[in-house]
Amino acid sequence: MNFRLIIILQLFIIIAVTCSAERNDNSEMPVEQKSIKPELNTWYYTNLNDSLIYFRINILKENYAEGEFFLLEKSPYAKKGKFKVKIKDNKYELSYRDKVVEMKVLTSARNENIVFIYSLRKKPFMSIFNRWEEPKTLLAAKYREPDYETFPKRYKEKVFSDVNVKNDIVYGKAKGYWTSYPAEEESYINILLNGILSTLNKKDLELKADVYFPAGDTIKERPFIMFVHGGAFYIGDKQSNAMVEFCRYFTSLGYVTASINYRLGFIPLGSEVERAGYRALQDAHAAMRYFVENRTSFGIDTSKIFVGGSSAGGITALNLVFMRNNNRPKSSFKNLLNDDLGKIESSGNNIKRNFSIKSVINMWGAVDNTDILKNSKASVISFHGDADIVVPINCDYPFKDIQANFSSLILNKVCGSLEIHIKLRELERKEELYILKNKGHSPHVDAANKLNDVFYFICSKSTDFLYSELLPECARIYTYPKTIGKRASSFYVVDCNNFKQIYWRIKGGLITGTKNNTVRVVWFDDEPEHKLFASVLFDNGISEVLEYGF
Repeated sequence: MNFRLIIILQLFIIIAVTCSAERNDNSEMPVEQKSIKPELNTWYYTNLNDSLIYFRINILKENYAEGEFFLLEKSPYAKKGKFKVKIKDNKYELSYRDKVVEMKVLTSARNENIVFIYSLRKKPFMSIFNRWEEPKTLLAAKYREPDYETFPKRYKEKVFSDVNVKNDIVYGKAKGYWTSYPAEEESYINILLNGILSTLNKKDLELKADVYFPAGDTIKERPFIMFVHGGAFYIGDKQSNAMVEFCRYFTSLGYVTASINYRLGFIPLGSEVERAGYRALQDAHAAMRYFVENRTSFGIDTSKIFVGGSSAGGITALNLVFMRNNNRPKSSFKNLLNDDLGKIESSGNNIKRNFSIKSVINMWGAVDNTDILKNSKASVISFHGDADIVVPINCDYPFKDIQANFSSLILNKVCGSLEIHIKLRELERKEELYILKNKGHSPHVDAANKLNDVFYFICSKSTDFLYSELLPECARIYTYPKTIGKRASSFYVVDCNNFKQIYWRIKGGLITGTKNNTVRVVWFDDEPEHKLFASVLFDNGISEVLEYGF
């Protein structure tokens, strides 16, 4: 064993021996020794010849001690050695690897660290006049785990108790029949009859939205979710119970959210329902352009935009993400009976803004043709009852609850969530589909229109899904330099620049240093598990505990 290890092992003698009561040996050098009892099973370290040496006492008795040590080297694993200390005939003897070292302690003291002066016994042929070498001093510091804390799980858990709302923000104007019809408890027939008189003439309409903000938030740019209510493009309102609670729920997580009204109503003839759906798309597009244009005043991060909707709102949300002008329904163009409705982005307001939507929360929505799913790489999470006869989960005619197949006379077939996700998987898009067994249409409310367990299930699953979209791709622990697969390494890094704070924690080893987003560790091969954790707070307020194990 080299000289520096001999020196540090002599340190073990000092730590162990001075744990006993104060002593005086009658040797040639006076000894002034204080009881400096170290903590058992606690690592200490010292720097010797520019090398770090770690040691700890595991067993401590009156005249006996055992411990272990290692030298911090390039290897990711600590090459631990064991030692024993005995006090015999007023001498301190260290045994390791069939060797014995003898020494004496002159002075020692301890608070959090241990300072000691010691002297080694000279070799026999050098000890004619003086048996002890010149005194030496060493400092041993107690190892402390780095500070570690986790951050509030913004966007995954409720972090805001209060929500501020700005109601009736006008995002556009357009000609139409009406934009609000809160009639969720009426039958289809009654609704259609009551609306016939209102569809005789179009009028100028203001398109409005309610916007929800987390109260007291300090982050200037937040992810944004725009919700679109359902109602067969005929009824509904932005302040329906479900839409309000969706907005409040996600805002309490830290999002900015909005619920929009859009043009409703149609004459129940031919392709009028399809045209109503296209007008809804135009209005949703106008609303999103408005929010992107005013992103600073709303505190929106336009790189993190999401849209969600139920029923007709789900259809509108899907079309907003995936439909392009070359996919416009034929009924939206001019014909003998109708004017051209124009391009998707040509209505509502004159704002010219592009946007990209990251994900869709689709609740029992559908598309006319699954081929439009090729137009965007946005991810989709869907919820759909397998007993839904209003919007089918597969490809079929909607509103099959209307007698005499009336729906097939005025409606086209649509493809619901099951067909959508089959196509998304074919396209290798990120997607999740939750088929609600034996559930019909709008299963998130009960017969009294009260929110139920399905509503909270949707909130929970959507929270996790959107959170995974917000988490930066770099949010992983890597070996440094990077290697293939997970393995032991001396250095690890979270290779992100957009972080505010990182805390590290380890199981099965010690953290020996940190700098910015990098950590140095040493592993113990005799531990049952080896895991490294990084608690990271990113600039956008999202936090995550990353884990690396092997």
